Amino acid sequence: MKYLFTLVFALLAGVATTKAQTVTIVKADGTTVKYQASEVKSIQFANEEQQPGINKSFTGYLLVSSPLFTETYYGEAAKMEVTQKGSKSYCKFTDATWGTGDFEITLNQGKISGNGKLKIANPHAPAAKEYDATLSGTMKSIDINVPGLMNKTTIKWRFGKAPENIKHTGTYMGENVFAVMGKNFTSKDTGYSFLVNADGTYSIQVLGQKIENTPMGNITLGAYTINNVSYDVNTKTFSKNYSSDNINVEYKMGEGDKKGTVLRNANIKGTFGADGSLKVENSFQFGAMPFPLEGVFNGKIKK
Repeated sequence: MKYLFTLVFALLAGVATTKAQTVTIVKADGTTVKYQASEVKSIQFANEEQQPGINKSFTGYLLVSSPLFTETYYGEAAKMEVTQKGSKSYCKFTDATWGTGDFEITLNQGKISGNGKLKIANPHAPAAKEYDATLSGTMKSIDINVPGLMNKTTIKWRFGKAPENIKHTGTYMGENVFAVMGKNFTSKDTGYSFLVNADGTYSIQVLGQKIENTPMGNITLGAYTINNVSYDVNTKTFSKNYSSDNINVEYKMGEGDKKGTVLRNANIKGTFGADGSLKVENSFQFGAMPFPLEGVFNGKIKK
């Protein structure tokens, strides 16, 4: 640094004898800035370590989960800001829903880790609540773990815009209307949960449901999962004939005992709405039933 200062000073001193001479500064990114020597009064150097500020700022999308709810998409406006002050590094997390987190971090060969506090606004209280939290990952993929929030909440931050299939991740609750022997019967407070697999397909959990007052009495169906369901990004639809998946479901007819059955003639298709809505048509046969149950679900994502 001292050599550079001396060099620049000598250059300026020589300018006095050359009227047309300019001072050219080449920046780290390759760009240049030019000044006439007559415009330069003095040059000062400051120690960069003494000037805290945002070194890097990133925006990405969130997937949040806890033992109380399945992984759910929460938008793509969450921000991570890495700053340096002296010999220490810090990371600040900011999101409209999941609050503000401040962490002292360690950066090591592209990996980031640290401890800090996450402050989340409570709509039912005048002040935000603060939780201990840890942070780990890379600058493109960071997980924030909050042990004291809803039995351990995990906030996954991923750099950039979310893929379209990721945007539908979560649980949708609503009503399922079944057609049984020409009549409609409604199963309330049921739903579907969506998780994206590594290959871009969905794993869909069909939540348990109860269909009351059918000609066979009340029908209770247990939850089950349909894997590798294809998604069409252009139409925002998904579909699969899952008859060959040999999915076993627990069910109960009327007051009888619970039994297990493999679903037959099983088909599912659905459409996501731009407003967070979901429509699903799901039909299948089970047990000794000679005809299929045909269900039409309408609901909205639960957050």
